[in-house]
Amino acid sequence: MALESASFISGLVDTNPTGSDSISQGDDHLRLIKKVVQDSLPDVDQAAATVIVKATAPTTQVKGTIWYDTNLGVLKVNTAATSATPSWSDLSGGAGTRAFSVTKGGSNQTISTGSATKVTWSTEEYDVGGVFASDKFTCDVAGKYHFYFCLKYTASALYDNEVRLYKNDSLVRYANYFIAYDSGANTGRPSMQLEATLDLAASDYVEVFVHQESGGDLDIDGATTASWFTGHKIA
Repeated sequence: MALESASFISGLVDTNPTGSDSISQGDDHLRLIKKVVQDSLPDVDQAAATVIVKATAPTTQVKGTIWYDTNLGVLKVNTAATSATPSWSDLSGGAGTRAFSVTKGGSNQTISTGSATKVTWSTEEYDVGGVFASDKFTCDVAGKYHFYFCLKYTASALYDNEVRLYKNDSLVRYANYFIAYDSGANTGRPSMQLEATLDLAASDYVEVFVHQESGGDLDIDGATTASWFTGHKIA
């Protein structure tokens, strides 16, 4: 009977034993198989965690299972107890996996007085993960995200102005700019900025709005150096 010499699984020969070998020597093969499996997997004393590569979460729930989500391109690990409802944690740590930067592409946008207006963004400088479209960021991987934007008007934006961050059509952060024009001190056209970190679930979306009470229409400066919106996943 052909019996290979193997220490680990890679050393087993899948064509052994041959059909003509004696049945009485089958125990030699069984002992060999048991030995190389135990030597190859010395730490397996319970249901073993595995590495799954597919677009949907695995149905066998073992704590420590690693899943490469091919749909999102994200590596995750199940941190829940074996047989419990899984809890998939992003092993990438979030940094760099989802990020965007957009501008108005040189086109000004008119903002009417007295009402909140959604800011449009026509040009993507980058969009890691394909998360920005239709003038909004849409979360596809739950986590904590940091956002920053800057807006500047083309003319003096006097009196009461607000820049706002909306999550799922609701105001979550705002900054107020009460501007008074002084010909000897300022132009009345400051860069209005807002920075915030939000905890987001999958499908949550974030947009930029502006509200002004100048008594007339104002234009947001569309220059890429004047107005922009950025965000990235931090955890």
